[in-house]
Amino acid sequence: MDKKSITVQIGGLEYSLKTDENPEEVTKVIRFVDEKIRNLTENTSVTSQTKIAVLTALNIASELFLIKQEYREVLEKLEQYEAESAKLGNIIDKQLDRYSEVDK
Repeated sequence: MDKKSITVQIGGLEYSLKTDENPEEVTKVIRFVDEKIRNLTENTSVTSQTKIAVLTALNIASELFLIKQEYREVLEKLEQYEAESAKLGNIIDKQLDRYSEVDK
């Protein structure tokens, strides 16, 4: 797929990007980053664009790490539920076998 050039505004600055990603997804990412930069700019006394960009990257990375940890915890619970479900399935199967033998 050919990469398309797009010009975007992030944090009040213009950037030229090349991407082959879905334009709607690119727009979502750009809006997300722009919102993070604007929130940080409005809520801190930091004025350096570089520092704002680095702080924004750190905040986004922190969110990512938290989400990854939550994801791992959900997977662990899912594995526990699957193991418990398998045990319960075995118990049910044994009980059904016992009852089917009684009917004979």
